[in-house]
Amino acid sequence: MSTLAKRLQETMERAGLTQAALARKASAFLASGESVSQQVVQHLTSGRNTNSKSLVPIAKALDVSVEWLMTGEGGHFAVKGGAANLRTSKAARDQARDSERVPVLGMAECGPDGWSLWNGDIIDTIPRPMNLAGAPKAYAVYIVGDSMEPRYYSGELAHIHPGKPVTIGAFVLVQIRPDHDGETPKAVVKRLIKRSATKVTLEQYNPPKKFDIKTDDIVSIHRVVGSGEF
Repeated sequence: MSTLAKRLQETMERAGLTQAALARKASAFLASGESVSQQVVQHLTSGRNTNSKSLVPIAKALDVSVEWLMTGEGGHFAVKGGAANLRTSKAARDQARDSERVPVLGMAECGPDGWSLWNGDIIDTIPRPMNLAGAPKAYAVYIVGDSMEPRYYSGELAHIHPGKPVTIGAFVLVQIRPDHDGETPKAVVKRLIKRSATKVTLEQYNPPKKFDIKTDDIVSIHRVVGSGEF
């Protein structure tokens, strides 16, 4: 990291910023009506300009000092070990990107009563929807069957938020224990009607029906907070 251009390039990579993104971020540190153009950033990163007045807002946007950008001394992080720092930051960015996706867990229809076989394996991932923001254990499932039409349709993705309170009237995904050890668990997406210490009452729409499940048979009951198609 012997030049301003190289230090700037590597710091941008570390921050995960493109030239355009850095220009926008740096402009936020200027007075109204002033801005840093992408062309200025391009010239700095290519070494064609080493004495720009835009270095101050650019340094602020990158959380380093102007002195470090110019000379390689001081700054927000140590210069030596920079390659290791960059590897660490790349892993952090990869992890951040992963956190912006939600796993889709597998279910398969197993009968006319609306129950599904609970696979539980990750069969896909989807971009994290807004209703699952900040929910680290969130997941999605494909709706199977038509028992909840017209609320949820077969093939639609239901967004599941395990941390959200399950209240009466909420739509829920309920997983129950299998009848025998070694068998595949079952699950349903239904509407919660009643809940007591010994049982829950669920409702489906098509055909209209209500039924009870013993609390002791339930493995988990998680709230459905939305749906979508991907």
